[in-house]
Amino acid sequence: MRLFTHHALQTPSAKPLNDWLAKAGPMSSLMQAARELAALEAEVMALLPPGMRAGIAIGGVRQDTRSPGQPNTLLLLAAHGAAAARVRQIVPSLLARLQQRGARIDAVKVRVQPDVARGDWDVEPAERPKKTGVPAAGLNSLGELAQTLPDSPLRDAVQTMLSRHRQGRG
Repeated sequence: MRLFTHHALQTPSAKPLNDWLAKAGPMSSLMQAARELAALEAEVMALLPPGMRAGIAIGGVRQDTRSPGQPNTLLLLAAHGAAAARVRQIVPSLLARLQQRGARIDAVKVRVQPDVARGDWDVEPAERPKKTGVPAAGLNSLGELAQTLPDSPLRDAVQTMLSRHRQGRG
């Protein structure tokens, strides 16, 4: 229901933009392709389980000119790898159901394409906590351990570690 009609639309010479785009030469083919993609997207979304719809978008339909029959391939874009894996599992049944509904699709490919413009993703690198080193009590305990160990490679390793950490403090 339209609550407000602009006065320009009430004149006999005013025409909706969609009418002009549909009749204007090169724009008419673009509008037709946009309508077909919108209809295909509605069909795909209707066939997908509700939990999968949020992470999937239609990337387009491509004709493979290298193949003899020029198959039409539907490209589905997944927001992340998990969504892509789930959709790949149902691709055969999705393709069969699309073909039953009359879609001229011969293959379905799924690609991962994260939407980096989403506001809920962290795009800044995570801040690393500053290293504080070994506390003084820990250094004292390691010193006592080194004194109680017999002459061995373990004792040498503990003493080397102690000397490195004590140099960093001083």
